[in-house]
Amino acid sequence: MSRVVLVDKPVGPTSFDMVRRARRGVRERVGHAGTLDPFASGLLLVLMGQATRISNLLMALPKEYDLTVQFGAVSTTADPTGAITPTGGCTTAAEVVVALDDFRGRIKQRVPLTSAVKVDGEPLYKKAHRGEFAETPEREVMVYDLTMIDFDVEAQTARLLALTGSGTYARVLAESIGRATGAGGYASALRRTRVGPFCVDKASSPEDLSPERYSEGGLGVLSLEEALQFLPRHEVSAEEACLAANGNQLRGGPEGRFCVYGPDGLLGIYEQKDDTAKPLVVFPRTA
Repeated sequence: MSRVVLVDKPVGPTSFDMVRRARRGVRERVGHAGTLDPFASGLLLVLMGQATRISNLLMALPKEYDLTVQFGAVSTTADPTGAITPTGGCTTAAEVVVALDDFRGRIKQRVPLTSAVKVDGEPLYKKAHRGEFAETPEREVMVYDLTMIDFDVEAQTARLLALTGSGTYARVLAESIGRATGAGGYASALRRTRVGPFCVDKASSPEDLSPERYSEGGLGVLSLEEALQFLPRHEVSAEEACLAANGNQLRGGPEGRFCVYGPDGLLGIYEQKDDTAKPLVVFPRTA
C-alpha cells in the first residue's frame, strides 16, 4: 500500500510524533515530506510505502505559511519556545509593509542554531542543547510572495501570508523582518496552509489516522497516482513500458519532470533534458 496522507498537525507534537501515530498497524515504510516545528501547526505530508521515494520531490514544492510576527521582543530560537527578551521597540503597519519589500525574491538566510542541519557531522540543535554556539551556514532561499493580511498596533503583531521555496525558515524570516523594522521580532505563531497543490483544508486530523482509513481512502488520503497528478502524464507503449520498468532512458515526453504510464499503470517519474528522458524514480508494478 502506497499512500500520501495529508495531516493537519496541531501545535505541540513533533513531525515524527505524527509519523509514529500514522505508523500504527502499518507494515510498510512510513515517513514525511518536510518537518514542521512543534510550535507550528498545519499541513504535513505523511508518506507510506513507495510514496516515501518521492519525498525529495514533494519537499521541493513551494510552501504557503500563515505567519504571525511578534514585534518588540526577540527570541533565542526566533520562535515562542526560546527565551524571550523585550526590546522596548515598536513599529507601525506602514513600516512593516516597507520592510517586507526586502524579503521577496531570492534572499539569504542563516540557518538557525536550533535546526537539524549538520555542522561537523552533528545536528546544530544538539550543539545548542549543550550550550555550544557554532557558526551556522548561510543559504540562498526563495520567497515567491509575502503580504501582510493583518496588523494589531496594540499587540504589536502582524499576520503575514508567505509563499516560500524549499529550505526557507519561516521563523528566521520573522526574525529578519523584526530586525528590519528596528523593533525586533520573532515568529509567535506559524501554520502551514499549503504544499504545492496540497491544501490543509483537505487534510485529516491525527485522530483519524488508521490502517482502515488508508485502505478506504477519503479526505486527505491519496494514492501514489493521485498525489502525482501535479506532474504531466506521459503514456508509453508496452514495449517502452518494459524499458521504463527497468530504468532505461526514454525518447519523447514533455520537458522537465513527468510521470510515465504504461498499459498497466504508473511506472515512474522521469526528467527530460536535451531530448532524452532519464528516470528519477522507478516504481514496482505494485505501487
